[in-house]
Amino acid sequence: MQIFRNSDDVESVFYEAFRRCDAGVMASVWAEDKVVCVHPGSRAIVERRAIIRSWESILGSSEQAELNYTVARRWQTADLAVHFVAEELRGPGGEIAVVLASNVYRRFDHGWLRVEHHASQVQRQERPATLQ
Repeated sequence: MQIFRNSDDVESVFYEAFRRCDAGVMASVWAEDKVVCVHPGSRAIVERRAIIRSWESILGSSEQAELNYTVARRWQTADLAVHFVAEELRGPGGEIAVVLASNVYRRFDHGWLRVEHHASQVQRQERPATLQ
């Protein structure tokens, strides 16, 4: 089992696994219980094994992605950290998807792990016509 010293380490490994489409490494960042994951447009997944299966499905049907993320806000106590991030994914055709996500990490006796990931894709909106 990989030991993460802080929430930033967990997050870095999560996004590297996402970039490389590595479901095994992705599984290593998740806590064993009391976890939840919400992918864009989906319902909450609240059992670890189901979360891992969802990532296996996503990553298994994807090519390695150009993925960048920026931590926009961060809150932390001694045992809990919340990161609000903006993810930017570039597809093979050059299209860009922007996703906003909340990532929650908890410190356990053996180190930090992810307990929650809630992501929502930002919908592109056409600018409305104005009368001016």
